Amino acid sequence: MKQRSVASQRWSRRRFLATSTVAAGAVAAGLGSCSTTPADSGKPAPQLAALFSPARILAAGIEQRIPFGLIDQGEPPPTENGQYPVTITKDDKVYLREEVVGRIVTHDHPAGNADEAHQHANLLRYFAVRATLPEPGIYDLTLTVDGTDATMAFQMFDPAEVVIPLPGQRFPDVRFPTLSQPLGMNPICTRLAGICPLHDVTIEEALETGSPVALLVATPALCQTAYCGPVLEVLLGLAPDFPSIKFLHAEVYSNADVVENNYLDDRILPSPTVSDLALTFEPSLFLLQSDRTIVDRIDNVYDNTELRGVLQALEG
Repeated sequence: MKQRSVASQRWSRRRFLATSTVAAGAVAAGLGSCSTTPADSGKPAPQLAALFSPARILAAGIEQRIPFGLIDQGEPPPTENGQYPVTITKDDKVYLREEVVGRIVTHDHPAGNADEAHQHANLLRYFAVRATLPEPGIYDLTLTVDGTDATMAFQMFDPAEVVIPLPGQRFPDVRFPTLSQPLGMNPICTRLAGICPLHDVTIEEALETGSPVALLVATPALCQTAYCGPVLEVLLGLAPDFPSIKFLHAEVYSNADVVENNYLDDRILPSPTVSDLALTFEPSLFLLQSDRTIVDRIDNVYDNTELRGVLQALEG
């Protein structure tokens, strides 16, 4: 598999984190977010943010999960678990029209050093749309909230241009540090409550048992957004309900101790797993059948309800 340079990975992650925690009106990829609000409504216009990296992540012709967020404009958040109309168009042609659940984003958790409060993103809700879009190009996604439309542009790529493993593909051979063989990782897990129990075997060993595998690539201590840090805790909370699935966690950086949990430090190095997967962002959850087929890939944010649904599909 084609791999990115360390500098490229670091730049892409910095850019993604910056655009994921943007103020109102900006979105990842710089493709823009606009909205239409009645002139006499007196309400702030809703704005959308893409919750995925713009760097060749979404592939045409394959069902993809497209997560995006609604940015706080000073209005009360839309109802949690409420249904909201979403439309995806390209060149005035409608490719998807359905209602999507608004899921919660806000929560409290400490920063990496546990001494300061996190700088949380100003997202009110996140939404996860699944769509199979037939061709590469720029699409428009429109969310309707209380009669007001907010539109976000995003790009679909030719699958041949997407280097990150996609659903339906074979999961590649990758290095995977464990407690007994850390492969230079220090620490092997940056979970603030202590090393999680998902570093006991390699991916190869887990697959050899014949069990499906849920592999989360995430770095709790170096997370800089309101939603990427807690995904490990959400996974750990649901894992006991799925004993037939083997759960694994891979850290993003190999030398968090050297850079003192500062992901902007020029000395930072990607973990072996991240390098082998050519990941330029995190978190990402890979759901694998025992034959290495990627059943699904859940990028960035997920809540308990969405996670339970994808684990049930993997188990079934």
